[in-house]
Amino acid sequence: MERSQRPYSIYARPAKKKNQHRFYVRFRGENGEYLPAVSSGMTSRAAAQNWADAELAKGHIITPGKRGVLFGTFAEGFWNYDGDYITRRLARGGHFSRSSAVTRASQLKRLILPTFKDQQLRSITRSEIECWQMKLYRERSIASATINRTLDNMKVIMKEAVRRGFVGADPAAGLERLAEHPHPRDILMPAEIRLLFGPDALQTMWKGVHPPFVAAFLGIAAGLRMGEIRALRIRDVQPEFVTVTGSWEELHGRKGAKWNSERLVPIPSRVAEELEAVIMASRYREADDLIFPGYCRELPINKHVLQNSFYSALRGIGIDEAARRERGLVWHSTRHTFNSLMRGKIDGGKLMRIIGHSNERTNLIYTHALPEDLAAVRNVQESIFAVVKKPQLQTEGSSKAKPAVVDVNK
Repeated sequence: MERSQRPYSIYARPAKKKNQHRFYVRFRGENGEYLPAVSSGMTSRAAAQNWADAELAKGHIITPGKRGVLFGTFAEGFWNYDGDYITRRLARGGHFSRSSAVTRASQLKRLILPTFKDQQLRSITRSEIECWQMKLYRERSIASATINRTLDNMKVIMKEAVRRGFVGADPAAGLERLAEHPHPRDILMPAEIRLLFGPDALQTMWKGVHPPFVAAFLGIAAGLRMGEIRALRIRDVQPEFVTVTGSWEELHGRKGAKWNSERLVPIPSRVAEELEAVIMASRYREADDLIFPGYCRELPINKHVLQNSFYSALRGIGIDEAARRERGLVWHSTRHTFNSLMRGKIDGGKLMRIIGHSNERTNLIYTHALPEDLAAVRNVQESIFAVVKKPQLQTEGSSKAKPAVVDVNK
């Protein structure tokens, strides 16, 4: 390593023994400034240099001012959305939602700090972390998946402590996760779909409440996430597709699409007609207005309204609460159902781009859905949902009212 490239300086201090010196090293910090000196324990400059290079290679840079820092002090505000860690991650092209930050902060407060808050960072051992992990498993009856996510939380904090020079080595690195046994998620069968969205379903299964009916139909026929459906604006709807440009995040409002998966999603003609009817019945018809507004213009329909209406409709077709839980049917099952219906019928790459999965993110960035991709998906949609005939909806005034779908290209 060339002298000019070394991120430290070395100087000697007289030792107690006559004519002897000890060499000290000042490493450079994150901003390029020199940190407080650390004794190398060496009596020659060359040996001190070798020691410093070895410490850099191992990541064991611990300055005197960082030796006694408590875990709670270091972790304070760690998951603030405008904090150092998340800001740096976003600046480097990473993804981190505000809701994820809130979840991580809650995990830290409830499950990590009670054990490690008053312990020095550098004194935490792998054995202690593993004992804490098993304590959560044995004594608190927390799901293994939650414990694993909390362990991931701890790992991120400890890795950051190493990077910033508070800890020499990461005691959480390589710690094994617990086995997870998630409840299997079922999908809706074609016969059940016909019952949920058939000619008389709106009145009989959905109690005449149109927005939740159409939202669920859009989820099952096009695979949109609930947050994406709630964030849809009139300008995003076209006669043959919708443009997904954002998602509604609870407490934080409209944000970018999950995993930056902005995309065009084809919709079958039946869904396009239902969306037209929802827009026509709305009090708000500007291009930037939400398709599914809630109690005011700026907020979407409450997610619990969509969820509860969906569960009520399931009961209407014979899937009671016990059966629903046994099958693991939730609102997100509409997306699972769409994915399952399409798999094997269209190219996997096309399906991935349409549904906006995070797998193969580079493919999502550099590969775009072409018109023929949309046509391939739409052909399958029409073949599946053509059997679900549109009920005759009565609108105010003439039955030949103009469609409210907006073409932004005009």
